Amino acid sequence: MRTFIRHPTSIPIQVCAGGDESARVRVRNLSAGGLCFITDKPVKVGTRVEFDIPITSPDYHGSGVIVWRREQGPDSYEVGVRFTSDDEFFRTRMVEQVCQIEDYRQRLALKGRNLTSEEAALEWIARYSAQFDQPGIH
Repeated sequence: MRTFIRHPTSIPIQVCAGGDESARVRVRNLSAGGLCFITDKPVKVGTRVEFDIPITSPDYHGSGVIVWRREQGPDSYEVGVRFTSDDEFFRTRMVEQVCQIEDYRQRLALKGRNLTSEEAALEWIARYSAQFDQPGIH
């Protein structure tokens, strides 16, 4: 049984695996327990990773460990990362913000305004992040 709810998203993040150069990847899904992303590098299970998610305010810097990897194609891998940070509150808050941003992007799309996830994140942060914890704001 799954402990955390997965939230699908396509948010760009920076990931550095095992001391390699940082790479920009897209998150496939995110939960309070970890994240899944697509990469062109065959990273090894057990590798420690550092990552930055630039859509929260401030940016979320986290660490994790690769717990699984699935080959998607010749140079494409889906990778599962379990967070190793103990800051459960901040991780949960980050996931909630990501969900709010995706909801915001979808509401704008229904009105004929199509934004990328990154554009929606930047706009949502500028408009709503300071009031994120207040009821009725989003």
